[in-house]
Amino acid sequence: MISRKRIALLGLLCLAAPWSCNKALRNENVRPPGALTTGNQPGTDTGATSSTGGTAGKPNETPDAGGVGNEGGADNGGSGPGGGTSAQGGSITGFSGSSSNGGSGGSSTVPTKPPKFTKKALLTVLADCATASYGEFATFSEALDEATSKLADDPSDANNTAARTAWLGAIASWERAEPLSFGPAASTMLGGQAIRDQIYIFPLASYCLVDQSIVSKGYESASFPSSLGSARGLSAVEYLLFHGASSNACNSLTSINASGTWAAINATELRARRANYAETAAADVRARANALVAAWSPDQGNFYSTFVNAGSGSAVYASNQDAFNVVSDSLFYVERELKDWKLGWPLGLVADCVNAPNTCPNAVESRYARVSTDHLRQNLIGFRRGFEGCGLEYYGLGFDDWLLSVGAEDLAERMLAALIGAQQAVDQLAPPIEEAIVSSPQRVAAVHAAVKKLTDLLKTEFVTVLNLELPAGSEGDND
Repeated sequence: MISRKRIALLGLLCLAAPWSCNKALRNENVRPPGALTTGNQPGTDTGATSSTGGTAGKPNETPDAGGVGNEGGADNGGSGPGGGTSAQGGSITGFSGSSSNGGSGGSSTVPTKPPKFTKKALLTVLADCATASYGEFATFSEALDEATSKLADDPSDANNTAARTAWLGAIASWERAEPLSFGPAASTMLGGQAIRDQIYIFPLASYCLVDQSIVSKGYESASFPSSLGSARGLSAVEYLLFHGASSNACNSLTSINASGTWAAINATELRARRANYAETAAADVRARANALVAAWSPDQGNFYSTFVNAGSGSAVYASNQDAFNVVSDSLFYVERELKDWKLGWPLGLVADCVNAPNTCPNAVESRYARVSTDHLRQNLIGFRRGFEGCGLEYYGLGFDDWLLSVGAEDLAERMLAALIGAQQAVDQLAPPIEEAIVSSPQRVAAVHAAVKKLTDLLKTEFVTVLNLELPAGSEGDND
């Protein structure tokens, strides 16, 4: 539901930055990251051309992932506006299949009649959006599983490139889903099943544990699915596919180095073990993705009904406000993970950075695939789906409509302006964060400042006006 005042606001923002407006405002349809060319050493891949979904690469640089397309599927690599169907507000958009050249088709017409806001209707839309997000990710995880299986059978450069491309599609899909990780993806304390941490455990991945498992072949054990999540999931797959050097992530005192067992593995065997490990980890991710879809499905776990019927017989949520609190907690992803960990940690702004107040370049989220900037972009798309609407061009019900219903239109517009500003700041970040954090940290700091404008509103006025609870640990956070 967009007021005339909001339309005027968007128009002013477009005039100020027309290129970013085209990417961040007109349409939220997303394109998967550009494909990589053959290469084993991190950072040595030549980028895909801009027509296939990424900034044209330069020698010795891995391309940043593509941004937001103009008209779904028409911008050479954009996701088609197909996907699920929201109960309130038309087609859910931006959800694609595993194809790198766009998803399945759907209606490209924005509905003209705004949906009516009710809390039940908003819960339904949020459930629809989450269901579509996880359905999309399950498709990408299947493609990743198949690509890594081929790589394990034949660890050639071509198959490694194909597996990398499949990983890029899967991680982009997952990053969009992250800000809406309520329900079965969330922790058991929030009524969930903690599936999220089994799929992607950032920032707790342990690459040294991955290397230790390479030596011991622990990935071949039947107990692998119950092993530490820090050596499984999408983070482990990234490391296995994109770290092609002969080195490992452990220090010299670790047993695999001190005993010489790592050094005893020749290059051919190392490549084969990494491929086999990637296959096992990707298969585990696929299983978790399918479990997540099943948990939401009305035909199986039926968490959909549990969530939508909060306060009306739900076994988990005694009131609809309880359900909104867990969604609000998931939206705080942009406060904790995005602002503090993905930006503040590399910048040396949080205590986790041992070099503070200097930067911690190795703390960037995706230092092997070098697509950390795009992770930020996808996170903000996911947040915007929940805040403004999950339909075509962010149409449909969102938390902004709840704010409008209680007379807080000004807050809704200020939050949207801050959100758009954060999207524009990410789109304008150059070079990619992996390089900028070393050469131009002030540019990364500008993105942090832009995101902070949004999160300051989120953890103060937003939760106060809607009577939502701050997530644990946020009460005394004034940064």
